[in-house]
Amino acid sequence: MFGSIRRSGNLRFSLTRYALALLVTAIALVATLILRRDGPTPSFLFFVPAVAISAWYGGPGPAALATSLSLLLIDLNFLDPGGSLLIDRIEALEIIAFIIVAATITTTMEALHHALALAESRATALKQLNEEVGRSYDSEREKRHMAELLAQAREEVLGVVAHDLRNPLNTIITSTDLLLQERLEPARRTELLEVALRTGRQMNRLIGDLLDTVRMHAGKFTLDVEDVTVASIFRQAEETFRPIAEKRGIYLEAVPPENGVAVRADPFRVSQIVGNIVGNALKFTPERGNVTLRADANGNHVAIHVTDTGPGIPPNDIEHLFDDFWQARRNDHRGVGLGLAIAKGVVEAHGGMIWAESTPGHGSTFSFTLPRAIATRSA
Repeated sequence: MFGSIRRSGNLRFSLTRYALALLVTAIALVATLILRRDGPTPSFLFFVPAVAISAWYGGPGPAALATSLSLLLIDLNFLDPGGSLLIDRIEALEIIAFIIVAATITTTMEALHHALALAESRATALKQLNEEVGRSYDSEREKRHMAELLAQAREEVLGVVAHDLRNPLNTIITSTDLLLQERLEPARRTELLEVALRTGRQMNRLIGDLLDTVRMHAGKFTLDVEDVTVASIFRQAEETFRPIAEKRGIYLEAVPPENGVAVRADPFRVSQIVGNIVGNALKFTPERGNVTLRADANGNHVAIHVTDTGPGIPPNDIEHLFDDFWQARRNDHRGVGLGLAIAKGVVEAHGGMIWAESTPGHGSTFSFTLPRAIATRSA
């Protein structure tokens, strides 16, 4: 009996979410038709908020429904020829831009829900810790310290979502608004579309970093390990970062390791580790500087080192490098401070270690170890 009541309640909730998507889309259509009586009005003006509301209160399903229905209504009512599904090249670009914005909004809302869920779970843990405080002075002090860390982590998660996801979203919305101008030159329209697409990819990377952090804290981070040669890891890093290094006037060198040296690891996650570290090295290395990758095998492990000729890191900052949301330059907004924290979590998930050595004014070396593949160990 209770099971049927619960299923009935879930069905009603699901129908309500989709009904909301239909309602806000209909309101967007009516509002656009009313404003068009007084003069030209962008076709997508009210449909973007409709998708955002559907994504926030309903989730991906209702958001997809609102997006599809919006495109259909716009095509039938506002794109020439009226009442037809035929579209020209300019209209196709506008539709693509709307889809990018809708997908970005939906993904952002999902990431925000994940972050809020993480924050709420940590708030619950904080409440439980506070209830247990008082058994002894030492125990109370330790628990208070943990509670402060949990509260701080909650604020940091919400702050990252609010700041670092909102700004790219504003860029996409601004670009899309300009795309809706009827007399925009095709070259300018293409440029704005590329800006929206590039910013969408940036948001996707930020969301991926946030979700990886959530999985690590929740203990649900998994690996798909196989034998990966260090040479292939270095080759992929060179292919990815050499154009960036050349553009900035930095010499990137990957020193080939001993023939046949391989690690037992998840290839995607290893490329993520190397990418985060090399990306940081290039970001802080000045023009005509050097970034070098090298590796050495030692018993059951292989150590990979990334050395740069950047400004170096103050001793007091070394201990914080691998903390969540921490950045050496507080006014640097080129990242959210998760790259090295994720690299540390991935390395430790493989059973390795990661560390940094640096002298201010003389560059830095970031190193990490991975298990050596059995087939490549010396007899």
